[in-house]
Amino acid sequence: MEVSMSPKLIIVADSQHFKLFEVKKDPLERESTQLLEIVDSLDMHERLSEKVSDQHGNFKGVGVSGAGEDHNLETEWENRRIKEIAKQISEALQKHTHDLWYFAAPKAINNQIVELLDEKNKKNMKINLHSDLTNIPNDKLLEHFTK
Repeated sequence: MEVSMSPKLIIVADSQHFKLFEVKKDPLERESTQLLEIVDSLDMHERLSEKVSDQHGNFKGVGVSGAGEDHNLETEWENRRIKEIAKQISEALQKHTHDLWYFAAPKAINNQIVELLDEKNKKNMKINLHSDLTNIPNDKLLEHFTK
């Protein structure tokens, strides 16, 4: 009789991408990753200046008088994105059966994302890397968590 453990999940994120993987084992106990979900936030690919239109006279002369406005918008955008990523993580962990999970996000946003997760999800997270692994090839991802 084969004992089947619930799979491990790997979540990697940066401010523009969210990827969810399941770690599977073959009959020889070799682990591999399978991509379950990927979310590219198209909104993130727009430059801030493209989002803030001056069609109706908004932010005219930002370069001269309102220099702080861009920074405030960028901070607000970053905070909103961090909340969005935490929500995506919570939903993914709820939807996919797992015993434990691994997480990686750039140092600049990692702790802020983790702080927004509930205690159960934090407790089940076994590895947390302060790295951007969103561009690592899928077949090389697991190596970063098993070093």
